[in-house]
Amino acid sequence: MKTTSTSLLIIFLVVLDQISKILISSNLALGESLNLLPFLNFTLIHNTGIAFSFFDEGGNISRWLLVLTVSGILAYLLFLMYKKTPKNWLELMSLILIISGGLGNLVDRVFLGYVVDFVHVFYQDYSFYVFNMADSYITVGIILYLSYFFFIERAEET
Repeated sequence: MKTTSTSLLIIFLVVLDQISKILISSNLALGESLNLLPFLNFTLIHNTGIAFSFFDEGGNISRWLLVLTVSGILAYLLFLMYKKTPKNWLELMSLILIISGGLGNLVDRVFLGYVVDFVHVFYQDYSFYVFNMADSYITVGIILYLSYFFFIERAEET
C-alpha cells in the first residue's frame, strides 16, 4: 500500500471514530443508554483512564502522562510503518488499525480531557467494559499483529 493511501486510510478511520463520538455525545446524556439489541447498548461514558479505566483517578497529571506515553508509542509505530516498511499486508493493516485507534483516543484526551466511550456489550448479569471504535481498531490491530508475528513472520524465519 502506498504511503498516501495508508495515510488517507488512517485519517478516514480517525474521522469515522470522531464522528461516531460526536453523534453519540450529541444525542445521549452522560450515563444515558440506548438499547439496540438484547446484548448491545450505546451508553455514553467519559473515560479519563486507559483501557478498562486503568489510571482513572490520576487527574490532570495522569492525563498528560498518558498523552505523552501514547504520543511516543504512536511516533514509534509511525516510524515502523513509514521508515521500516512492513513486509506483509497483515503487518501493515495491523499498524494502520493500532495507529488509527491511538490517534482517535489521543484526540479525545488532548481536547476533552477524557475519552468518549459508548459501545456496551453485555449478556444477562455479565457486562463488558464500555468502549469505542478506536478501542476496537486497537484490539483488532493487536490481534492481527500477533497473528502476523506468530504465524507468518516466524514461518518466514524458518
